Amino acid sequence: MKQSREKSVSLPLAEIDFWLEERAKESDFSVRCQEIYGRMDGAAKRLKEDISSLESARADDSSPPKLLRAGMAARGEVAKQLETLSLKLQPPKKDDLDGISQHHWALVKGLERTVTTFGRAKSYVAALFPRNIESINSDLTEVSRLLVDLEGVIGEKRKVQEESWYCRETAQRLKGELSGIVELRGRTQQDEAALLGLSSKLSSLEKEAERLEASDEGMRIRELKSSLEKRMAERSQAEAELHDLISPLNKALARMKKQGSSDRINLQHENVFERLGAAPSSVQDKEIGGALKELQSHLAVLGLKDRKKEKVLDHIELLIKRRSLEDVRARLQAFSEEISKIQSRIDESSREGLRLKEDIIQAKKSKRILEAALDQARKDLVLLDEKAASDEKELEERLTRIAGSPIKLDLSSASR
Repeated sequence: MKQSREKSVSLPLAEIDFWLEERAKESDFSVRCQEIYGRMDGAAKRLKEDISSLESARADDSSPPKLLRAGMAARGEVAKQLETLSLKLQPPKKDDLDGISQHHWALVKGLERTVTTFGRAKSYVAALFPRNIESINSDLTEVSRLLVDLEGVIGEKRKVQEESWYCRETAQRLKGELSGIVELRGRTQQDEAALLGLSSKLSSLEKEAERLEASDEGMRIRELKSSLEKRMAERSQAEAELHDLISPLNKALARMKKQGSSDRINLQHENVFERLGAAPSSVQDKEIGGALKELQSHLAVLGLKDRKKEKVLDHIELLIKRRSLEDVRARLQAFSEEISKIQSRIDESSREGLRLKEDIIQAKKSKRILEAALDQARKDLVLLDEKAASDEKELEERLTRIAGSPIKLDLSSASR
């Protein structure tokens, strides 16, 4: 079996507002309402005639007096309420959706009050005027059906208005999303080009650093660094040697320093040994000899045990005789000076390498930042594409419901 499919109509996104306005103008809402009000006018005339017939009808004189009195009183109440309702059946002055909706609501409420009143008095009046009541019942039923028809027309119009509002909102949102997609794609392309350039620059910097490392200058720097490591190791060895030479004197030195701070003895070479370890170049040979002799002269009053005192005394005499501390101090000073000179030469020769290293670090950092930004932009682009596709589908469905036939959006002007 061959299925017939309606051909879709293409509608540019930029023309949706105009299209919706034209659809509103072409709406048959007013025509349908006028048709219903035409039928309602006929129902109103028949109701007035039936009300007049009820008011002029004569009751059967043979009716029980009590029923007669109650029926005649109820007839007046019913006629009054029906007259009020018949006046409301006239078309509203404002024939737009709001005016007709308010008029419909007022009619519904009026009919409810009439039916309530009619229901209370119906049994009395019907007993006296059955044919009149039957006609009025028919009139009210017709009015009720007309109000149901009018409610349907109003509901359809409101639904179209609601669809139109959502169409405008969705179209505006879709325009923003499509614009954002174009902007994001442009920025992504720029960032991709920048990343390509940055990667090329980083590659060039790394090759330049490798070339420098393999050059004569690079070899000379490596030799200087090797020499520096050697001298630093020798200095560390000399520092350890100095510590070993001073270590046997520590207890005696501590006691002498304590007594010097309490003015029990007057020290001329205080802190020489501490300075010797921290900054050998700041200590003169004569200070070392003077400090050793001063310690030797005060050794007897420091309260050391005899065996310890003898060992310290022997060690001091050996240090004085061999000038061990002076020799280590001289070597430490020489190592420090040579290390300083080598370091200066390395710093001087490494300027280009350090510059390249800094440039490489900065380029890698910039590359990481750019890659992260690109990754986020691609995720945002996917999300924005999904939102745009969803809104495009929703908008086409709403437009199709309004048109009553398939509508296909034309997004070519949006350059998606």
